[in-house]
Amino acid sequence: MESISKNRSARELAFTGISALLAVVCAGRIFLLLHGQGSVYTMGIFPLALLFGLYCLWKKALFLSEVFFPLPVRVFLAAAFAALQVLGLVYSHSGISGTPEAVLWVICFTPLTFAGQNMLFFLARKAAAAAGAEEPQSGRKGSFLGAFALIFGGFCIPFATYYPAIMAYDVIPQLDQIRVSGLTTHHPLIHTLLLKGCLKAGELLTFLPNPDRAGLAAYSLIQMAVAAACFACVYCFLCRRGVWKWLCYAFVLCAAVFPTHGMLAVSITKDTIYAALTMVFTVFAYELATGEESPGTGWFVRYGILTALLLLFRNNSVYAWVLYVIAATFFILRGKPFFRKACVFHGAAFLLYLVLNTLMVQAVSATSDTYAREMLSVPAQQIARVVQYHEEELTQEDREAIAAVWGENLPEYVSAIADRSKKDIAGDKETLRIFAGEWISLGLRYPGEYLQAFLLKNKGMWDLTDVSYLNDVYSYAKGYLQITYPSDQQPYMEALAPGYVRHQKLQPLQSLYRYFAAGDELWRYCPPAALVMQPAFYCYLLLFYCLCCIGLKKKALLLPAVYLLALAGTLLLGPCVLTRYVYPLMLSVTVLALLLFGRGRQRK
Repeated sequence: MESISKNRSARELAFTGISALLAVVCAGRIFLLLHGQGSVYTMGIFPLALLFGLYCLWKKALFLSEVFFPLPVRVFLAAAFAALQVLGLVYSHSGISGTPEAVLWVICFTPLTFAGQNMLFFLARKAAAAAGAEEPQSGRKGSFLGAFALIFGGFCIPFATYYPAIMAYDVIPQLDQIRVSGLTTHHPLIHTLLLKGCLKAGELLTFLPNPDRAGLAAYSLIQMAVAAACFACVYCFLCRRGVWKWLCYAFVLCAAVFPTHGMLAVSITKDTIYAALTMVFTVFAYELATGEESPGTGWFVRYGILTALLLLFRNNSVYAWVLYVIAATFFILRGKPFFRKACVFHGAAFLLYLVLNTLMVQAVSATSDTYAREMLSVPAQQIARVVQYHEEELTQEDREAIAAVWGENLPEYVSAIADRSKKDIAGDKETLRIFAGEWISLGLRYPGEYLQAFLLKNKGMWDLTDVSYLNDVYSYAKGYLQITYPSDQQPYMEALAPGYVRHQKLQPLQSLYRYFAAGDELWRYCPPAALVMQPAFYCYLLLFYCLCCIGLKKKALLLPAVYLLALAGTLLLGPCVLTRYVYPLMLSVTVLALLLFGRGRQRK
């Protein structure tokens, strides 16, 4: 760090001082405006970023040349990041700034952002250099059983607190499918069948007073075991790859005690197992991309089974996987001695997925009539926004088309979630044809509204200080994990799972977890904690990982990121941003960052 802060010229000092002054003045202006509205800039991330940027200016990072990419590219990246964060501020606090002042803020913050970006690129290059040009195998083995026991034991704390399980809102339609209406593929069928099997197992335990609680507890234990095993598997991989041992220990400890992992491990939601599988798939993809010799048939068999499970536990993951296979086949694996073997096993894994999925659907006669509407989140949201803000400008043809799609009621627009705008859309071909025509017609007339609808729906993925995903998505399930369900559905829940009553013996722990996950969280004002709990942070970390791989000319390391980028794309097209939706990215990107930046020479 000292080498980049010496020998300042008068011109450099002038540029540094002006950049710091402009950023501080703009930040002061923002704080005064928000204070006038009785608000505080959320989560303390903005002050943290400001201090980091000022530190980077002081260390002369504004003039670093030993970093990735030419100057114009770095300026563009810094300006784009600054513009997105200012835009998020304006969207979150409408009325505090007009367009000219917002543009001025972007201009003033760009040098600060540029310095911080240069510093991060510099540190990334330094960390990669410390790891060496090759992929070192440290020979150090981690204890799978030890890591599994510690993590599973950590999960037992929320399990005891919320015994038999956290009944999030998604479990209601799944229980309805199991007990009343019949199975569908709206939620991953394998997950619904797993829940159904556990409930059936609970009914077989006749010596227990409450079969539903026993079945739900069995599900929680299975999910806890799967998640703990995946974390332990990744821990052992990190050890073999030479990641610094204290980072490996921290990885296990965080998995065991960080509330997000434990609460999702005992929450009946489709996302937990999928997230854990995605994390393991990421290390398999990393190993496939960096290997020069064939991993062996046994490795490919495990890889194929994992791939099939990955596709089964998330309906839209097949699109991300196809892009991953295309990248692997045509850009990364070509020329490797096991290229043909990898192609064969990719085909076999996809065939296994198709066979298993078809067998499950046919065995339980599951229906799949919800797919069409689920793919309309973005266009439905865009049309709904135009209707809300430009209703008087709609033509008679517009009104007839909207009535043909939505019926008598106009589409309901809530910026953070598309479920309400698309809920009344039928899935027949004629309705979809009319919908597509109207979407194109309104888009040509209101492109700005379409862009805003897209950005606001996905605000949690690009705004580091966003809180819409905490409060504005579901009125009955606010907070970090949205683990509750509507109070007026309590009787229906009890009808679907007769006798289910969460025990109330550990109220202090329940209150602690509830405060963490579903209240007006104090951690929002603790900058380090807020940053690592913000979904957008992991989206930017994924982008930073990709940029570093490009800058370091390590093309092969991009392969595991391809699946994650495609997965992020499916989230952008989905109904809303929730922590549990982004959870697979949060786990997998953290692992990639440890592999790229956390390795070093092992001490003897």
